Amino acid sequence: MNKRTRIVFVSDMHVGSIYALAPLGSIPQDKQSPFIKWVYSQWEQFSIEYFNPDYLLLGGDLADGSSVKSLGVGALTTNLDEQEAMSVKLLRMLIGDSTKVFGINGSGYHAGEGQATDLDRRITEKLGGEYKGEKFEFDIGLERIQVTHGGGSGINLSSYIVRELDRSKNLAQKRKAKAPTILLRGHQHRMCSYQDDFGCWGIVNGCWQYTTPFIFKKTANTFWNIGATIIDIEDGIAKVYRAEYQIPEDVVQFMDGYEVLQEAKQKERDKIDHENWLKLQRERK
Repeated sequence: MNKRTRIVFVSDMHVGSIYALAPLGSIPQDKQSPFIKWVYSQWEQFSIEYFNPDYLLLGGDLADGSSVKSLGVGALTTNLDEQEAMSVKLLRMLIGDSTKVFGINGSGYHAGEGQATDLDRRITEKLGGEYKGEKFEFDIGLERIQVTHGGGSGINLSSYIVRELDRSKNLAQKRKAKAPTILLRGHQHRMCSYQDDFGCWGIVNGCWQYTTPFIFKKTANTFWNIGATIIDIEDGIAKVYRAEYQIPEDVVQFMDGYEVLQEAKQKERDKIDHENWLKLQRERK
């Protein structure tokens, strides 16, 4: 009987954001939104179902970093040591005795370039894995797998991954080398897969974070895919599929009004504070 080799590809966890996955024991009760509670329960389910893969590929943006773009707004914590510890705790739920871990760099502004650290590297190495920088390729069976964090913001996902497949073939032809047969990308937080006429796969991975205010400012109608990519290789050939988790509608409704509700509560607190101030002034007279 042929042995199956399983690869699990996880990216874009963004641990440290109030909109993202985190160990519930690390979060004060008042910051445990319905999404955080729900997504952690899905991570537990995911970790049980796909525990101890042969390879765990970490595709970057595992932690949210110092929130340089939002100046800390929307951060559960900007302490990089805390983010590293939480990320490691979560990922260890997947790792068994047979698991080999490889990691790559994500988006620089999530604690990479310009911040005198690299959280993706720190997390990978803390897990006993090998950090591969910006790009990682390896052969297994008849497949050549290429992993990078990805890009393509503002580009139709299917167009982006088709372009990546075409470019990978053109570059391999120039190098007189074998082209990748499976491309793995993250960054976009939306799942997309495409298989060309040669049987080569282009995969854009899901994420473990809800839509953030930064994205809502661009569009109010973007919906992320929560989950990861699974590759099973048997008889040298890969079977690629999603581990995807649908966000319940009641969670979506709560989260889409979450900032407005918090703003309303703050206004109520401000009103009470102002009334108390006026009362104090009257008493002083």
